Amino acid sequence: MRIALVAAVAAALITTPAAHAAPAVEDLGTLPGDLRSTAQDINESGSIAGVSMGTGTAQHAVRWDRNAPIKKLNDLGFDSWSSAINSGSSVVGYVIDSASEAQPARWDASGALTVLTVPGAAAGVAYDINDSGTVTGTARINGVSHAVVWDRAGTATVFGEGSGRFITEAGWVLGFSGDQPARWTDQGNLFVFDSPGAFLNGHNQAADAIGSVSGEGVLWVGRRRAPLGAGSSPRDLSDNGWIVGVAGNQAVRWRAEEGTVAQPIAPAPSTANDINNAGTVAGTAGSWAVTWSSTGVQTQLPVPSGANRSTVSGLSENDQVIGVVGFPGNIYRAAVWR
Repeated sequence: MRIALVAAVAAALITTPAAHAAPAVEDLGTLPGDLRSTAQDINESGSIAGVSMGTGTAQHAVRWDRNAPIKKLNDLGFDSWSSAINSGSSVVGYVIDSASEAQPARWDASGALTVLTVPGAAAGVAYDINDSGTVTGTARINGVSHAVVWDRAGTATVFGEGSGRFITEAGWVLGFSGDQPARWTDQGNLFVFDSPGAFLNGHNQAADAIGSVSGEGVLWVGRRRAPLGAGSSPRDLSDNGWIVGVAGNQAVRWRAEEGTVAQPIAPAPSTANDINNAGTVAGTAGSWAVTWSSTGVQTQLPVPSGANRSTVSGLSENDQVIGVVGFPGNIYRAAVWR
């Protein structure tokens, strides 16, 4: 039955998309006086971590809670940036200090700031947080970047040279050991995925990963490496075994297994950026943000009046989509579709 179901889904994905009712768009706006904003991550409750940008390079980490105005997250009096949000609405990123150095940061649900320290480190960034409040990122020690994990209390564990980019709910970290894609268990045991210079694009809760090596997309599942095709770029990996990305300027989907072959989702030019465990895919078709259902039905996501483009930056498990809506004059603002 499982084989038949996979075959049916695969066949549906290459059929011509049909019309489908679109969700509503919400222009998330900016902080007062700012010009642009981006949405970085969303949780199942609909809270969104992002960045609001003013003139020049000025930027501030923000959070949008559902049915609430934009909230500027506390900082050290200078710029800040956010990267991820967990189910408890804690956000991570960095704050700039008085020495113009980035410092790893975590904000709780109230917006209160904790600067995450590492003994001997001059700077760093927090990239991801799980629902237990464990954070991963990087810290610069003696001029060299190191992969770091901070527990809920803020105590740091340094894994060695490299960078932690993603963390699973079980506390496994994916990132780079030196310049090689790698994985650490919750006990700090290291497994290097591939050769120096390979890229790491995403992961799932089983700590499998996707990326690219020398222009070829790859899947690292367990301790095995599966090629996804020359010129391909995988972008996301679900927990139930599907990969989405781009091949030949076209949105595609792969089964997450060895010997897998790309299955087209939509004609070129299109991209598939995110997939959730229900099989919903979010990406772009032409210049516009779209979703595809698990059966291949394409839905163009609406935009505010005057918009001339839109892109996707995230997708929740309950089908909320975040992204950016563009306007003439290089103006763009964060948006959510739900």
